[in-house]
Amino acid sequence: MNTSLQRKILEKTYEAICTIKNMKSIKVDGETTTQETIVVENQPCALSHSSNAHAKQGSVHAEASQTVKLFLAPEVEVKPGSKITVVQHGRTYKLEASGLPAVYSTHQEINLIETGKA
Repeated sequence: MNTSLQRKILEKTYEAICTIKNMKSIKVDGETTTQETIVVENQPCALSHSSNAHAKQGSVHAEASQTVKLFLAPEVEVKPGSKITVVQHGRTYKLEASGLPAVYSTHQEINLIETGKA
């Protein structure tokens, strides 16, 4: 099985780019605080919608969420809890609650939740 060829074919389907952010502890004036830092930017990827959005009426506006799956290169380290922004087909998706990635020799898959105002 030629995984290099399989990976090249799979990566041709990546029609999006993503930015991955994590929280990192830093020291400022001797005080430790956490700050959101960019882990990777403009990473080719693909986004698959695995469930339809459902809206729930809030006190001011409706909230909507759906489950999505992100596909990207296996060497990119995505820690649980990362915040990921994906731009695909002219739309920007703000994703959170990343779980443990399923890593394969050709790619990795990460389940995420997209939330927003309906």
